[in-house]
Amino acid sequence: MRVGCVFGKMSYMDAVILAAGKGTRLRPITDTMPKGMVDVCGRPLIKRIIDALPPVDRLIIVVGYLGDQIIDYVQANVWKIPVTFVKQERLDGTGSALYLVREHLSERFLVVNGDDLYAADDLKRLTKHDLAVLAREANSRPLATVERRADSSMSGIVPAGELGPWLQVCGAYMLDQRFFDYPLVEIPVRDSREYSLPHTIAKMAQDHTVNIELASKWLPVGTPEELEKARKSC
Repeated sequence: MRVGCVFGKMSYMDAVILAAGKGTRLRPITDTMPKGMVDVCGRPLIKRIIDALPPVDRLIIVVGYLGDQIIDYVQANVWKIPVTFVKQERLDGTGSALYLVREHLSERFLVVNGDDLYAADDLKRLTKHDLAVLAREANSRPLATVERRADSSMSGIVPAGELGPWLQVCGAYMLDQRFFDYPLVEIPVRDSREYSLPHTIAKMAQDHTVNIELASKWLPVGTPEELEKARKSC
């Protein structure tokens, strides 16, 4: 299902928003709406994420819990770009969600979590690379396994989850079709197991250079406290 028109650019690139989760930590707000529809200063979270995206040729949104609300809103309010919706019936991780949209993806694609707020410039910098992750610096100590460059980006091996004790993955990734050469990495999550996108990227990093771009702004919106902080930042 698509709406809108295609941006003309030198190379074809997609964006994927992973917005299938139940948002259990945001209850009771999410008892009647998905996280993507939670209001952040007058706009649903999903719209704020879309507005921060760089120009892309197509948007693919993975929906799940109460996903029809997201579909209806996006169809009515996003017209500058074609949109495809894919439903994740079994909520078994971000890696599985990305595999679900494999047939829709071009060679290069930007992937972002549907419950985080990003700076537009940060996402734009990710698209300079074929393989990259957005991360934030936990403290001022340097990360030994990466090379710092004058443009404030870094490159090197990306460990799973936490990038050592100094960097943390922010849920935004620039990837290409090489991702699908790797089996998904399964991790324990509370009382179940999920297939993890960042852990699978870490596996890729054993064979390919994955660039690290530092986030100038990143606000997760997964708890009432984080939602309050996001609203105060507007």
